[in-house]
Amino acid sequence: MANFCAERWGTFVGISNLYEILNNCDREPINHPYWLLFLDIPFMKNKLSIWIIILLIGCSKSNDPRESLNLKFEDFELKKELIGKKYSYDSILNPRKILLKGDYIVVSTDGSSNLIHLILEKDMSYFQSKGVQGDGPGEINSIIWELDRGLDKNTFWAYDLNSKVFHEYDLESTNQNSLRAIKQKQDWYLGFSVHMMEPNRFISNVTRDNFKFGIFDSLGNRQDSFGPWSKGKVVDEKTGYLLLGLNQGQIEYNSTNQILAHSRIIYELLEINNLKTGNTISIYGPKNYEVAYEVFDSDGFPSAAVNSTIPNGYSDVFVGDKSVFAVYVGKTDALISSSGETSRTIFQFSLEGIPLSHFTTDFPIKSIAVDEEARKIYAVTEDKDPGIAVFDY
Repeated sequence: MANFCAERWGTFVGISNLYEILNNCDREPINHPYWLLFLDIPFMKNKLSIWIIILLIGCSKSNDPRESLNLKFEDFELKKELIGKKYSYDSILNPRKILLKGDYIVVSTDGSSNLIHLILEKDMSYFQSKGVQGDGPGEINSIIWELDRGLDKNTFWAYDLNSKVFHEYDLESTNQNSLRAIKQKQDWYLGFSVHMMEPNRFISNVTRDNFKFGIFDSLGNRQDSFGPWSKGKVVDEKTGYLLLGLNQGQIEYNSTNQILAHSRIIYELLEINNLKTGNTISIYGPKNYEVAYEVFDSDGFPSAAVNSTIPNGYSDVFVGDKSVFAVYVGKTDALISSSGETSRTIFQFSLEGIPLSHFTTDFPIKSIAVDEEARKIYAVTEDKDPGIAVFDY
């Protein structure tokens, strides 16, 4: 196994480094989303040996339930430009995330007294606000990181990441505070996303862990795990911390079909996980570039800074009953900053990861929700006057 020593805190690593190690693989090399590269990296006065997941090539046993796809633009069956109709609302400033639940469109915002706003889907009229920001009972202390459809037809959930609290809201009640709030405790405290699987069963992206996801009850007891970082190696606490940082991105769960999608913002990867079968489909591309990053010390834990020339991957993902939709970026941070917009591109995949449609939009967008029956995409726009755009597809 090759050993790469870093000067000072870390090293830059690209896919080309894999070929040297691939020759030493003791299992059959295949086109696979994970390769474990051993780095001997000095942290402070001690050395930390860590296994890092690198993209695109790896070794696997024949019964590995993970599948990999190197996506290309020409793989999509349909390419279509979508012309949207935009709606603006005086009460909705700085919209961030969007959720479709029942007859309502739920929008979370930053920097206002009420952080949640409801819109009637049938005519796009403003309905009411919720999510009072504050320190009192049923109030949100910081910001909303995620929205979740939940299980009850009349409620939805909002996740306050900084406070580690999961709030449930009634869609039709005039009560602006949450009906109940579940605080992350014990092992669950290291979860950085929350989605409801069953009435007392939640799945979270976890840090400092051998797995990508942990499954917990409301008291914080860990019940199960999903998605090991490596099939053949145990990932230690520090490596798990590093890997979570490299694999940040939006997560969406559909409790009906038990599909969990995880999009990466730092690089081009979309994972479609079937929690019922245990299978994972990893979709790389469509640009298929090497990912270079520097590992450095952050208060005793390794962190990674990706090279600024690397284009971003996906800004959002939606899991429907029939398809998965993802907002593709494909731009560097510098290009996003200079253009003032993140994306005008939406990819549609089957639940099995088959590329279906490549949509371009006439508004810049960052977050989406989809009504598959009405064939409408609702998107948070990213322009001078952010609002909600509706696209027929």
